[in-house]
Amino acid sequence: MKKKVISILLAGLMGVTLLAGCGGSNEKNSSSQASTSASTTGNEDNSEGEEITISLWTVFTGSDGDVLREIIDNYNKTNQDGITVEIDIMDNDTLQSKLPSAVTSGTGPSFVLVGIEYIQEYAENGMIEPIDDFWEATGTNEDNYYENVVAKSYVDGTLYGVPMQYNLQYLYYNKDLFESAGIDKAPTTFDELAEDARALTNKDAGQYGLAMPNDFGYYVQYLWGNGGDVIDTSTGEVLLNSQENIDTLTWLQDLAGDVSPAGLTSADADTMFQAGQLAMLISGPWNINVLNGLGMNYGIAAMPAGSAGAYSAEGGCSYMVPKGTDEATKEAVYKFMAYWMSDDVLKEWSMRNGFPVWSYSLLEDADIKDNEILSSVSAASEIGRDWHLGYKYGSQIDAEVMIPMMENIFLGNDVTSEVENATAKLTDLVNQ
Repeated sequence: MKKKVISILLAGLMGVTLLAGCGGSNEKNSSSQASTSASTTGNEDNSEGEEITISLWTVFTGSDGDVLREIIDNYNKTNQDGITVEIDIMDNDTLQSKLPSAVTSGTGPSFVLVGIEYIQEYAENGMIEPIDDFWEATGTNEDNYYENVVAKSYVDGTLYGVPMQYNLQYLYYNKDLFESAGIDKAPTTFDELAEDARALTNKDAGQYGLAMPNDFGYYVQYLWGNGGDVIDTSTGEVLLNSQENIDTLTWLQDLAGDVSPAGLTSADADTMFQAGQLAMLISGPWNINVLNGLGMNYGIAAMPAGSAGAYSAEGGCSYMVPKGTDEATKEAVYKFMAYWMSDDVLKEWSMRNGFPVWSYSLLEDADIKDNEILSSVSAASEIGRDWHLGYKYGSQIDAEVMIPMMENIFLGNDVTSEVENATAKLTDLVNQ
């Protein structure tokens, strides 16, 4: 069955905040191993039974890139189809700069692994192949995976990618600080979140209840939770200047002053949580390995709910096939993508990196069930919601509108005025 990703504008660049869930960061990686010749293999015919080399471009720098490389190395050693995958890891800016001309000239990779926020742009620009036949061709059961995850790889009902990983925001909490304060469970509502955060704050001791960074790109989760929104995805109408949003942002302003250090950045928040100075942190799964390495006594819970429910801004990555890829190469890419979608590989990726499980059959795996962190993040995945993934000016929505608005609100500026200013900026963006 096909899922339609609703879009009103051509997709484009997004900020590093969501890309952090697809390849860590935009840091340079000088250890890329792929040869230059790998980029041309997509144009070579391959007879059945012959060996074939396919090339992958991706932005997975850092430790998750190391894990990805190891999984690919194992595939190269064990597959019975004569397929060798050569991987070229680069920072996102470089990949986005190189890919269009490479696809046009026929010198691009056999497939590419990037954030799902690029799928619509690539599809609209004719850079990637529709791959609706993937499920039937490989025998992969689409219904075994979370619908909201698979849907991100569809554009207007057509499949253009295969999910590689999924991520959203979670509530991290320090169990030792909770126990010392006599709090025995993570908050499940906004009211409980505020109450616990205030109880866990001792400014004289340098301890704070909840990180509320001024550069955090996901405060929309609180707006959604109380029935607000930023843009109507079906019409393009800007919805930011609503009473629901103003009330929520006023509540956030008051809360931040009570429970979070002034001028906090997301990097500062990570450091404080790791140092035991912060009781709660809203962040993605990329922090899990760091915290495990530190031996922290922490837990993860789903984003708490407001009056309208619980939502979490989601992101992730997909494998995509460049336009013009020949059938033999495409067949080989399909086989690797099906390999990635197997429970064994998805389990290894989640167990080693802390990313949520989104295969229903894998959720029944004993190792997943017995892993408190993985079972928590996987269960929380069902409340994911798109955050400007389908907008041409996605990166600017954060950089030019939402983050400056929150910075000013946390400085104590009038909320209504800041919302009006942000609404005007956002309206100008979407009308360009």
